[in-house]
Amino acid sequence: MSDYIIDIPEDYYITEYPHHWMVQIRVNNKANTKNFSFRKHGSKEKALENAIKYRDGLVKEFKIDLNKRFKKSKIPGVNKTFDTRKSGEKVAYWQAIWSENGKQRTKRFSTKTHGETQAKKMAVEYREKIVKLLDDSGQTLFEKPKPETKIWRYMDFTKFVYMLEKNGLFFPKVDSFNDPYEGSYSRGNLSIRKFVFSRAKDKKKFQGQIDEIKKIRPHININCWHMNDFESAGMWKLYSKTNESICIQTTFERLEKALPNQIKFGKVKYINYDKDWIPESDIYYPFIYKRLSFEHERELRGIFNSSEMDFDENFEKNENGYWINLNLQTLVQRIYVSPEAQDWFVELVEKVKNKYNLTLKRVYKSPLNNEPDLNEKKTGHNIV
Repeated sequence: MSDYIIDIPEDYYITEYPHHWMVQIRVNNKANTKNFSFRKHGSKEKALENAIKYRDGLVKEFKIDLNKRFKKSKIPGVNKTFDTRKSGEKVAYWQAIWSENGKQRTKRFSTKTHGETQAKKMAVEYREKIVKLLDDSGQTLFEKPKPETKIWRYMDFTKFVYMLEKNGLFFPKVDSFNDPYEGSYSRGNLSIRKFVFSRAKDKKKFQGQIDEIKKIRPHININCWHMNDFESAGMWKLYSKTNESICIQTTFERLEKALPNQIKFGKVKYINYDKDWIPESDIYYPFIYKRLSFEHERELRGIFNSSEMDFDENFEKNENGYWINLNLQTLVQRIYVSPEAQDWFVELVEKVKNKYNLTLKRVYKSPLNNEPDLNEKKTGHNIV
Protein backbone atom coordinates (compact mmCIF):
# COMPACT_ATOMS: atom_id res chain seq x y z
CA MET A 1 0.00 0.00 0.00
CA SER A 2 3.07 2.29 0.16
CA ASP A 3 2.57 3.40 -3.45
CA TYR A 4 -0.70 5.09 -2.51
CA ILE A 5 -0.79 8.83 -2.05
CA ILE A 6 -3.33 8.20 0.67
CA ASP A 7 -4.40 4.98 2.39
CA ILE A 8 -7.59 3.59 0.87
CA PRO A 9 -9.72 0.56 1.77
CA GLU A 10 -8.33 -2.69 0.39
CA ASP A 11 -11.43 -3.43 -1.67
CA TYR A 12 -11.86 0.04 -3.19
CA TYR A 13 -12.33 -0.22 -6.98
CA ILE A 14 -12.64 -3.99 -6.51
CA THR A 15 -15.98 -5.83 -6.57
CA GLU A 16 -16.58 -9.45 -5.62
CA TYR A 17 -18.60 -11.71 -7.94
CA PRO A 18 -19.48 -15.41 -7.51
CA HIS A 19 -16.41 -16.62 -9.45
CA HIS A 20 -14.10 -13.64 -9.78
CA TRP A 21 -12.96 -10.22 -8.54
CA MET A 22 -13.47 -7.27 -10.86
CA VAL A 23 -11.19 -4.23 -10.86
CA GLN A 24 -12.87 -1.14 -12.27
CA ILE A 25 -11.12 2.23 -12.15
CA ARG A 26 -11.25 5.27 -14.41
CA VAL A 27 -7.98 6.09 -16.17
CA ASN A 28 -7.76 9.24 -18.31
CA ASN A 29 -11.57 9.54 -18.19
CA LYS A 30 -12.07 5.99 -19.51
CA ALA A 31 -13.33 3.01 -17.52
CA ASN A 32 -10.62 0.37 -17.11
CA THR A 33 -12.02 -3.06 -16.20
CA LYS A 34 -10.31 -6.41 -15.59
CA ASN A 35 -11.52 -9.67 -14.01
CA PHE A 36 -9.48 -12.00 -11.77
CA SER A 37 -10.89 -15.54 -11.76
CA PHE A 38 -10.72 -17.52 -8.50
CA ARG A 39 -10.06 -20.70 -10.49
CA LYS A 40 -7.43 -19.21 -12.79
CA HIS A 41 -5.44 -17.72 -9.89
CA GLY A 42 -5.70 -20.81 -7.70
CA SER A 43 -7.97 -19.43 -4.97
CA LYS A 44 -10.25 -16.55 -4.05
CA GLU A 45 -7.56 -15.06 -1.79
CA LYS A 46 -4.84 -15.28 -4.45
CA ALA A 47 -7.16 -13.71 -7.05
CA LEU A 48 -7.80 -10.79 -4.68
CA GLU A 49 -4.09 -10.36 -4.07
CA ASN A 50 -3.46 -10.09 -7.83
CA ALA A 51 -6.43 -7.75 -8.28
CA ILE A 52 -4.96 -5.41 -5.65
CA LYS A 53 -1.54 -5.49 -7.33
CA TYR A 54 -3.13 -4.66 -10.66
CA ARG A 55 -5.07 -1.76 -9.17
CA ASP A 56 -1.99 -0.46 -7.35
CA GLY A 57 -0.01 -0.66 -10.58
CA LEU A 58 -2.55 1.50 -12.41
CA VAL A 59 -2.48 4.10 -9.64
CA LYS A 60 1.32 4.26 -9.80
CA GLU A 61 1.68 4.10 -13.60
CA PHE A 62 -0.86 6.81 -14.36
CA LYS A 63 -0.01 8.85 -11.25
CA ILE A 64 -3.63 8.90 -10.14
CA ASP A 65 -4.02 11.44 -7.36
CA LEU A 66 -6.46 9.64 -5.10
CA ASN A 67 -6.75 12.71 -2.88
CA LYS A 68 -8.70 14.29 -5.73
CA ARG A 69 -10.96 11.28 -5.98
CA PHE A 70 -12.08 10.72 -2.46
CA LYS A 71 -11.40 11.27 1.19
CA LYS A 72 -11.34 8.20 3.39
CA SER A 73 -14.02 7.98 6.06
CA LYS A 74 -13.86 6.02 9.29
CA ILE A 75 -17.38 4.82 8.51
CA PRO A 76 -17.39 1.60 6.43
CA GLY A 77 -18.97 2.07 3.01
CA VAL A 78 -19.06 5.87 3.21
CA ASN A 79 -16.49 8.26 1.79
CA LYS A 80 -16.04 11.69 0.27
CA THR A 81 -15.49 11.96 -3.46
CA PHE A 82 -14.94 14.77 -5.95
CA ASP A 83 -16.12 15.40 -9.49
CA THR A 84 -15.38 18.09 -12.04
CA ARG A 85 -18.25 19.44 -14.11
CA LYS A 86 -18.01 20.49 -17.76
CA SER A 87 -17.81 24.10 -16.61
CA GLY A 88 -14.62 23.25 -14.71
CA GLU A 89 -16.29 23.60 -11.32
CA LYS A 90 -15.08 21.04 -8.77
CA VAL A 91 -17.91 19.51 -6.73
CA ALA A 92 -17.57 17.45 -3.55
CA TYR A 93 -19.92 14.64 -2.53
CA TRP A 94 -20.33 12.23 0.35
CA GLN A 95 -21.29 8.86 -1.06
CA ALA A 96 -22.65 5.56 0.22
CA ILE A 97 -21.14 2.43 -1.34
CA TRP A 98 -22.56 -1.08 -1.20
CA SER A 99 -22.63 -4.35 -3.16
CA GLU A 100 -26.03 -5.47 -4.42
CA ASN A 101 -26.77 -8.55 -6.53
CA GLY A 102 -23.09 -8.82 -7.43
CA LYS A 103 -22.64 -5.19 -8.49
CA GLN A 104 -21.10 -2.24 -6.70
CA ARG A 105 -23.55 0.64 -6.34
CA THR A 106 -23.21 4.18 -5.04
CA LYS A 107 -25.46 7.04 -3.96
CA ARG A 108 -24.05 10.57 -3.80
CA PHE A 109 -25.06 13.58 -1.72
CA SER A 110 -23.65 16.96 -2.76
CA THR A 111 -21.96 19.12 -0.13
CA LYS A 112 -22.89 22.16 -2.22
CA THR A 113 -26.60 21.30 -1.99
CA HIS A 114 -26.80 19.91 1.53
CA GLY A 115 -23.71 21.25 3.30
CA GLU A 116 -20.73 19.20 4.52
CA THR A 117 -22.27 17.81 7.73
CA GLN A 118 -25.71 17.07 6.32
CA ALA A 119 -24.37 15.42 3.14
CA LYS A 120 -22.22 13.07 5.21
CA LYS A 121 -25.11 12.27 7.53
CA MET A 122 -27.39 11.53 4.56
CA ALA A 123 -24.81 9.16 3.05
CA VAL A 124 -24.43 7.29 6.35
CA GLU A 125 -28.19 6.98 6.85
CA TYR A 126 -28.75 5.89 3.26
CA ARG A 127 -26.17 3.12 3.49
CA GLU A 128 -27.61 1.92 6.79
CA LYS A 129 -31.06 1.80 5.18
CA ILE A 130 -29.77 -0.15 2.15
CA VAL A 131 -27.84 -2.65 4.30
CA LYS A 132 -31.02 -3.47 6.21
CA LEU A 133 -32.70 -4.35 2.91
CA LEU A 134 -29.95 -6.78 1.86
CA ASP A 135 -29.41 -10.28 3.14
CA ASP A 136 -26.03 -11.78 4.10
CA SER A 137 -25.24 -12.66 0.49
CA GLY A 138 -25.92 -9.14 -0.75
CA GLN A 139 -29.24 -9.97 -2.40
CA THR A 140 -32.10 -7.50 -2.35
CA LEU A 141 -34.81 -8.39 0.15
CA PHE A 142 -37.47 -5.94 -1.02
CA GLU A 143 -36.76 -5.24 -4.69
CA LYS A 144 -38.78 -2.23 -5.85
CA PRO A 145 -39.87 -1.66 -9.45
CA LYS A 146 -39.00 1.55 -11.27
CA PRO A 147 -41.10 4.56 -10.17
CA GLU A 148 -42.86 4.81 -13.55
CA THR A 149 -43.88 1.13 -13.59
CA LYS A 150 -47.60 0.72 -14.30
CA ILE A 151 -49.47 -1.34 -11.72
CA TRP A 152 -53.02 -2.70 -11.85
CA ARG A 153 -55.55 -3.94 -9.30
CA TYR A 154 -58.50 -6.02 -10.51
CA MET A 155 -61.61 -6.40 -8.35
CA ASP A 156 -65.36 -6.94 -8.29
CA PHE A 157 -67.65 -3.91 -8.33
CA THR A 158 -68.66 -4.37 -4.68
CA LYS A 159 -65.03 -4.26 -3.58
CA PHE A 160 -64.49 -1.14 -5.68
CA VAL A 161 -67.42 0.63 -4.01
CA TYR A 162 -66.22 -0.43 -0.57
CA MET A 163 -62.73 0.91 -1.38
CA LEU A 164 -64.33 4.27 -2.29
CA GLU A 165 -66.42 4.21 0.87
CA LYS A 166 -63.35 3.56 3.02
CA ASN A 167 -61.22 5.95 0.95
CA GLY A 168 -58.27 3.62 1.25
CA LEU A 169 -56.62 0.29 0.48
CA PHE A 170 -57.21 -2.96 2.32
CA PHE A 171 -54.26 -5.03 3.57
CA PRO A 172 -55.63 -8.52 4.34
CA LYS A 173 -53.87 -10.91 6.71
CA VAL A 174 -51.70 -13.42 4.90
CA ASP A 175 -53.62 -16.19 6.71
CA SER A 176 -56.70 -15.26 4.68
CA PHE A 177 -54.97 -16.04 1.35
CA ASN A 178 -55.94 -19.22 -0.50
CA ASP A 179 -52.37 -20.27 -1.32
CA PRO A 180 -51.21 -22.76 1.39
CA TYR A 181 -47.57 -21.99 0.50
CA GLU A 182 -47.83 -18.35 1.63
CA GLY A 183 -45.15 -17.65 4.23
CA SER A 184 -43.64 -21.12 3.85
CA TYR A 185 -40.09 -22.17 3.08
CA SER A 186 -39.53 -24.49 0.14
CA ARG A 187 -38.67 -28.18 0.02
CA GLY A 188 -35.33 -26.99 -1.29
CA ASN A 189 -34.68 -25.36 2.08
CA LEU A 190 -35.21 -28.69 3.83
CA SER A 191 -32.78 -30.50 1.54
CA ILE A 192 -29.87 -28.04 1.58
CA ARG A 193 -30.34 -26.25 4.91
CA LYS A 194 -27.66 -28.27 6.70
CA PHE A 195 -25.11 -27.35 4.05
CA VAL A 196 -26.01 -23.65 4.22
CA PHE A 197 -25.95 -23.62 8.02
CA SER A 198 -22.53 -25.28 8.05
CA ARG A 199 -21.16 -22.22 6.21
CA ALA A 200 -23.06 -19.62 8.25
CA LYS A 201 -21.14 -17.35 10.60
CA ASP A 202 -24.06 -17.01 13.01
CA LYS A 203 -25.86 -20.37 13.12
CA LYS A 204 -28.18 -19.40 15.96
CA LYS A 205 -29.57 -16.55 13.87
CA PHE A 206 -30.77 -19.00 11.21
CA GLN A 207 -31.98 -21.88 13.33
CA GLY A 208 -34.72 -19.87 15.00
CA GLN A 209 -36.17 -18.47 11.79
CA ILE A 210 -38.99 -20.97 11.29
CA ASP A 211 -40.32 -20.49 14.83
CA GLU A 212 -40.06 -16.73 14.42
CA ILE A 213 -42.03 -16.82 11.15
CA LYS A 214 -44.79 -18.86 12.78
CA LYS A 215 -44.97 -16.17 15.46
CA ILE A 216 -45.24 -13.19 13.11
CA ARG A 217 -47.42 -14.86 10.44
CA PRO A 218 -50.75 -13.76 12.05
CA HIS A 219 -49.44 -10.17 11.97
CA ILE A 220 -48.35 -10.05 8.30
CA ASN A 221 -50.67 -7.99 6.09
CA ILE A 222 -50.26 -7.78 2.32
CA ASN A 223 -51.73 -5.65 -0.50
CA CYS A 224 -51.14 -7.00 -4.04
CA TRP A 225 -50.79 -5.37 -7.47
CA HIS A 226 -50.11 -6.63 -11.00
CA MET A 227 -47.14 -5.07 -12.84
CA ASN A 228 -47.65 -4.67 -16.58
CA ASP A 229 -47.48 -2.04 -19.30
CA PHE A 230 -50.86 -3.20 -20.58
CA GLU A 231 -54.11 -4.75 -19.40
CA SER A 232 -54.09 -8.48 -18.81
CA ALA A 233 -56.92 -10.66 -20.17
CA GLY A 234 -55.80 -13.40 -17.78
CA MET A 235 -56.02 -11.15 -14.74
CA TRP A 236 -59.56 -10.07 -15.68
CA LYS A 237 -60.59 -13.74 -15.67
CA LEU A 238 -58.72 -14.63 -12.49
CA TYR A 239 -59.82 -11.78 -10.25
CA SER A 240 -63.19 -10.79 -11.67
CA LYS A 241 -66.01 -13.12 -10.69
CA THR A 242 -68.58 -11.39 -12.88
CA ASN A 243 -68.73 -9.15 -15.96
CA GLU A 244 -69.40 -6.25 -13.60
CA SER A 245 -65.76 -5.87 -12.58
CA ILE A 246 -63.30 -3.02 -12.15
CA CYS A 247 -59.59 -2.42 -12.57
CA ILE A 248 -57.73 0.62 -11.27
CA GLN A 249 -54.39 1.56 -12.81
CA THR A 250 -51.65 3.69 -11.28
CA THR A 251 -47.85 3.74 -11.02
CA PHE A 252 -45.54 2.44 -8.33
CA GLU A 253 -44.37 5.98 -7.60
CA ARG A 254 -47.94 7.09 -6.84
CA LEU A 255 -48.59 4.05 -4.66
CA GLU A 256 -45.42 4.47 -2.62
CA LYS A 257 -46.09 8.17 -2.02
CA ALA A 258 -49.70 7.53 -1.04
CA LEU A 259 -48.94 4.99 1.69
CA PRO A 260 -47.17 5.43 5.07
CA ASN A 261 -43.43 4.76 5.25
CA GLN A 262 -44.04 1.70 7.47
CA ILE A 263 -45.09 -0.19 4.35
CA LYS A 264 -42.37 -2.28 2.68
CA PHE A 265 -42.62 -2.85 -1.09
CA GLY A 266 -41.17 -5.72 -3.08
CA LYS A 267 -41.54 -7.60 -6.34
CA VAL A 268 -42.53 -11.23 -5.79
CA LYS A 269 -39.88 -13.78 -6.81
CA TYR A 270 -41.12 -17.02 -8.42
CA ILE A 271 -39.25 -20.28 -7.79
CA ASN A 272 -39.53 -24.06 -7.94
CA TYR A 273 -40.52 -24.98 -4.37
CA ASP A 274 -39.32 -28.55 -4.88
CA LYS A 275 -35.66 -27.60 -5.23
CA ASP A 276 -34.98 -23.84 -5.03
CA TRP A 277 -33.66 -22.09 -1.94
CA ILE A 278 -35.43 -19.25 -0.16
CA PRO A 279 -32.91 -17.14 1.85
CA GLU A 280 -33.34 -17.53 5.59
CA SER A 281 -31.48 -14.42 6.66
CA ASP A 282 -34.68 -12.41 7.15
CA ILE A 283 -38.12 -13.46 8.37
CA TYR A 284 -39.84 -11.55 5.54
CA TYR A 285 -38.35 -13.68 2.74
CA PRO A 286 -41.06 -16.41 2.72
CA PHE A 287 -43.66 -13.69 2.12
CA ILE A 288 -42.11 -12.39 -1.10
CA TYR A 289 -41.61 -15.78 -2.77
CA LYS A 290 -44.26 -17.78 -4.64
CA ARG A 291 -44.40 -20.90 -6.78
CA LEU A 292 -43.65 -20.76 -10.50
CA SER A 293 -47.30 -21.58 -11.17
CA PHE A 294 -48.16 -17.98 -10.24
CA GLU A 295 -45.48 -16.32 -12.37
CA HIS A 296 -48.14 -14.86 -14.69
CA GLU A 297 -49.32 -12.62 -11.83
CA ARG A 298 -46.14 -10.48 -11.98
CA GLU A 299 -46.98 -9.39 -8.47
CA LEU A 300 -45.89 -6.36 -6.48
CA ARG A 301 -46.56 -6.48 -2.76
CA GLY A 302 -46.96 -3.90 -0.05
CA ILE A 303 -46.27 -5.58 3.32
CA PHE A 304 -46.32 -4.61 6.96
CA ASN A 305 -46.03 -6.45 10.26
CA SER A 306 -48.64 -5.14 12.68
CA SER A 307 -46.70 -6.49 15.68
CA GLU A 308 -43.78 -4.11 15.04
CA MET A 309 -45.70 -1.09 16.30
CA ASP A 310 -49.18 -0.07 17.37
CA PHE A 311 -50.90 -0.08 13.99
CA ASP A 312 -54.32 -0.25 15.65
CA GLU A 313 -54.11 3.44 16.57
CA ASN A 314 -53.28 4.62 13.05
CA PHE A 315 -55.09 2.15 10.78
CA GLU A 316 -58.60 0.74 10.88
CA LYS A 317 -58.49 -2.90 11.91
CA ASN A 318 -61.04 -5.62 11.29
CA GLU A 319 -60.91 -9.38 11.75
CA ASN A 320 -59.35 -9.96 8.31
CA GLY A 321 -56.79 -7.15 8.12
CA TYR A 322 -56.34 -3.35 8.04
CA TRP A 323 -57.72 -0.44 6.04
CA ILE A 324 -55.16 2.28 5.35
CA ASN A 325 -56.62 5.67 4.51
CA LEU A 326 -55.13 7.59 1.57
CA ASN A 327 -55.95 10.09 -1.17
CA LEU A 328 -57.55 8.06 -3.96
CA GLN A 329 -57.67 11.14 -6.19
CA THR A 330 -53.87 11.16 -6.14
CA LEU A 331 -53.39 7.39 -6.27
CA VAL A 332 -55.73 6.41 -9.11
CA GLN A 333 -54.75 7.27 -12.67
CA ARG A 334 -57.41 5.40 -14.65
CA ILE A 335 -60.49 3.30 -13.97
CA TYR A 336 -61.32 0.43 -16.32
CA VAL A 337 -64.39 -1.79 -16.49
CA SER A 338 -64.47 -5.37 -17.73
CA PRO A 339 -64.34 -5.94 -21.51
CA GLU A 340 -67.49 -8.07 -21.02
CA ALA A 341 -69.45 -5.29 -19.27
CA GLN A 342 -72.65 -3.79 -20.71
CA ASP A 343 -72.93 -0.06 -21.41
CA TRP A 344 -75.29 0.49 -18.47
CA PHE A 345 -72.56 -0.77 -16.12
CA VAL A 346 -70.03 1.68 -17.55
CA GLU A 347 -72.48 4.51 -16.85
CA LEU A 348 -73.09 3.21 -13.33
CA VAL A 349 -69.37 3.20 -12.53
CA GLU A 350 -69.12 6.77 -13.83
CA LYS A 351 -71.92 7.90 -11.47
CA VAL A 352 -70.52 6.03 -8.48
CA LYS A 353 -66.99 7.38 -8.79
CA ASN A 354 -68.40 10.93 -9.17
CA LYS A 355 -70.43 10.45 -6.00
CA TYR A 356 -67.16 9.75 -4.18
CA ASN A 357 -65.49 12.86 -5.59
CA LEU A 358 -63.34 11.13 -8.19
CA THR A 359 -64.69 13.52 -10.78
CA LEU A 360 -61.28 14.11 -12.35
CA LYS A 361 -60.88 10.41 -13.16
CA ARG A 362 -62.36 9.02 -16.36
CA VAL A 363 -63.91 5.59 -16.78
CA TYR A 364 -62.59 3.48 -19.65
CA LYS A 365 -64.16 0.34 -20.98
CA SER A 366 -61.47 -2.25 -21.59
CA PRO A 367 -60.74 -2.48 -25.34
CA LEU A 368 -59.70 -6.15 -25.17
CA ASN A 369 -62.85 -7.30 -26.98
CA ASN A 370 -62.86 -4.52 -29.59
CA GLU A 371 -62.90 -5.51 -33.24
CA PRO A 372 -59.50 -4.98 -34.90
CA ASP A 373 -59.21 -1.57 -36.56
CA LEU A 374 -56.93 -1.77 -39.59
CA ASN A 375 -57.34 1.86 -40.61
CA GLU A 376 -54.26 4.06 -40.60
CA LYS A 377 -55.82 6.37 -38.04
CA LYS A 378 -55.04 5.12 -34.53
CA THR A 379 -57.86 4.90 -32.00
CA GLY A 380 -57.63 4.84 -28.24
CA HIS A 381 -59.73 3.37 -25.45
CA ASN A 382 -63.48 3.73 -25.31
CA ILE A 383 -64.21 6.61 -22.99
CA VAL A 384 -67.54 7.45 -21.39
